[in-house]
Amino acid sequence: METNSAALVGREEERARLEAFVKSATGQALVLRGEAGVGKSALLDHAAALAAQEGRVVLRAAGVEAESALPYAGLHQFLHPLLSATARPEGDASGAEFDAAFGGTPGQPPSAMALGIAVLRLLMRTRGRRPPLLVLDDGQWLDDASADVCGFVGRRLAGSPVKLLVAVRTDTASRWDTAALPELPVRALSEEDAARLLDRRHPELDRRLRRLVLAQAQGNPLALLELPLQPTGRPGGLPDEDPAGPHGVPLSRRLQRMFDTRIASLDERVRAELLAGALDGAGTPGRADAVPGTRYVMRDADAAVAAGLLDVAPATGELVFRHPLVRSAVVQTATADQRRTAHLALARLHRGDLERRATHLA
Repeated sequence: METNSAALVGREEERARLEAFVKSATGQALVLRGEAGVGKSALLDHAAALAAQEGRVVLRAAGVEAESALPYAGLHQFLHPLLSATARPEGDASGAEFDAAFGGTPGQPPSAMALGIAVLRLLMRTRGRRPPLLVLDDGQWLDDASADVCGFVGRRLAGSPVKLLVAVRTDTASRWDTAALPELPVRALSEEDAARLLDRRHPELDRRLRRLVLAQAQGNPLALLELPLQPTGRPGGLPDEDPAGPHGVPLSRRLQRMFDTRIASLDERVRAELLAGALDGAGTPGRADAVPGTRYVMRDADAAVAAGLLDVAPATGELVFRHPLVRSAVVQTATADQRRTAHLALARLHRGDLERRATHLA
């Protein structure tokens, strides 16, 4: 069996770290941390395939936002294959801990420590057959009770053959932020690697659209794969020349979902502030034509910073969009009436700039 390592363009360092992690005889945990869409899931798949080659049993689970308020829902995902397949030794009391945690018996669920010890016992009972690798995707959505137990277990794997591999987003707070486990940062691809990935997957792409996709994706692999598949709805099938403007390449539904919940969590005033900034090209780091004072300056949007949608520019202190995809998501989330209202307000703001005013009135 071969892994799909050829698809992991520009991930040589991460692959080497994961291969060493999987092949090491020492039990350990590792947390992959990166932005949404940066390729953490592909790296988890790579590690899981390697582990299967090494003779490990791979137990997989994924955090689900809809189950994030259900105590031990994530832990049940992980363990139910083992609980149904592993015979409990006579006199082993750990089964009662699982029954209480998963609703099999009435009464209070066990503490994180008691359940963590029971999980360790269960995992250690598999060591004589095929040592397990636990793989958790979207760890930021794991319910807190499960995350506490998994963190407890992850800190106590030394001396065992058991391994725990977790992927979490950097833009969403979770229990993994304080789990005190080793981490592997997964960053955006370099310009060269982003171009290689795009050309490999979309070799037929029009030259201008290729340039726009690279600028808008900013090294995000999911965006590089999905943006070229989107109909632009523009003359000639191409978006506006400025990829940082409101008419960049439209986001796919999958890309849009990365931001929907966070945008919806903001109050109406903050969403309006982000929309004005997005429509006016505000907060665009590295723009060659960015002249101080010529574009809308977003204010009083601390909630958007806390939600991981905006950053504070170190040099100026101004609020900037964390990624061009955020700008596109803000525009696409807004209704036609909201966009129209924002354009009219920006036209009034730029009444002394005839070109800018005309752009918004159009």
